[in-house]
Amino acid sequence: MTDFAPRAACALALLAAAPAHAAPATPLGSFGSWNAAAYGTGDDRRCYILATPASAEPSTLRHGDVHFFVRSSDGAQRTESSLQAGYDFADGSEITVTIGEERFRMVTQGSNAWLRRIEREPELLAAMRAGRVMELEAQSRRGNQTSYSFPLDGVTAASRLLARCD
Repeated sequence: MTDFAPRAACALALLAAAPAHAAPATPLGSFGSWNAAAYGTGDDRRCYILATPASAEPSTLRHGDVHFFVRSSDGAQRTESSLQAGYDFADGSEITVTIGEERFRMVTQGSNAWLRRIEREPELLAAMRAGRVMELEAQSRRGNQTSYSFPLDGVTAASRLLARCD
């Protein structure tokens, strides 16, 4: 019963993540802490995986809905990673992503963030598949330092479904 709320939140995020003009997302499965879904048809079909953080600090702040996504892409990197938060990040700030010894940077705009160096997309996904936990550190527009911990159990199985939209 304790994991109903996170799964319900992920299901709502799956529906919200699809563009407003498109059909709702089609769930592809749940794998540990990660969910997979697809939206669109034909050449416009996209698959993505997402998770919500297991912890958000400081716990005294309202973080809103926070989700980490990896979606299939037509680009040379084949994936695009992003973070959506329930608040705006500080203007010009970067998010630090740490998985084991690996570190990545994300650039922010409003309540969204993307990998700073897109050529590192394959490295990020490989680190996620090999890691146990992904830690993110950010700064809100109000100046609050925030951090999130995303368990990586299930990310390997979920990410295999990204190929369904190649």
